[in-house]
Amino acid sequence: MAKRYSRKEFLDRLRAEIDSGKPLVMTGAGNGIAAKFIERGGVDIIGVYNTGYFRMQGYGSLAGMLPMADANEMVYRIGKREVLPQVNETPVIAGLNGVDVLRDMPLFLEDCKRIGFSGVHNFPTVAWFDGEFRKTLEGTGLGYQLEIDMLNTARGLDLLTIGYAFNEEDTERLMRDAGPDIFIFHAGITHGGTTGYTMGRSLEEMAERSQTHYEIARKIRPDVILLAHGAALVNPEDGQYMLDHTDCQGVQLGSSIERMAIEQPLEKRAAAFKGVHFPE
Repeated sequence: MAKRYSRKEFLDRLRAEIDSGKPLVMTGAGNGIAAKFIERGGVDIIGVYNTGYFRMQGYGSLAGMLPMADANEMVYRIGKREVLPQVNETPVIAGLNGVDVLRDMPLFLEDCKRIGFSGVHNFPTVAWFDGEFRKTLEGTGLGYQLEIDMLNTARGLDLLTIGYAFNEEDTERLMRDAGPDIFIFHAGITHGGTTGYTMGRSLEEMAERSQTHYEIARKIRPDVILLAHGAALVNPEDGQYMLDHTDCQGVQLGSSIERMAIEQPLEKRAAAFKGVHFPE
């Protein structure tokens, strides 16, 4: 069963890795076998997300943003029954929907901590929406502030906090009002594979946009840990590019570790077995 870390213990682990010259790697794990072998690969943080479940069922990540299931219940169940039992030492965090008006969020966060989660990330998030729909969510009390409130409640429970933002206004608001321990600029749906987005920005554009957000975050909280995520960050070489061209201190991986590690290798292995033949 995964070890639960206090916020200080968690941060000490991460900062020790950075101080030793090793960039951080945070990944999603949509089921137990993914968590088991991701940990063996030496990652620093494992995250349980409702999108991970959909990815492991063969669907695109955005399925996790649609009203198909109870996101928080899904993460709680997958964490408790599948991921946490397979992890030994790596800290595990929960991606939670802070805009969940059907839950007593402080009690739910306490329960997440009790079963072994060491941190919280605001995902699914209304930050992904924009335009009139986002304005309507904000105007009807279903906005980003509830996610900020959730992160602050989690901090009060000694949980590490991770914050997503998609635009400069939300980045500034998130850092000012929640001050998460880790900030991640979400650059968009990951490119490639069978369910990736093929019309996204280039790696160069991703780096430029990410750096703009990192500078906003660091201006408000100089010690925040910065991770790169999404869009053109598909392969380790892309992660190296982001490290070389931005202030990020590591990467967060979803589709690029869960989905892409399975799609082609599984297809090739199945085809190889189909290629065996009877003795001549």
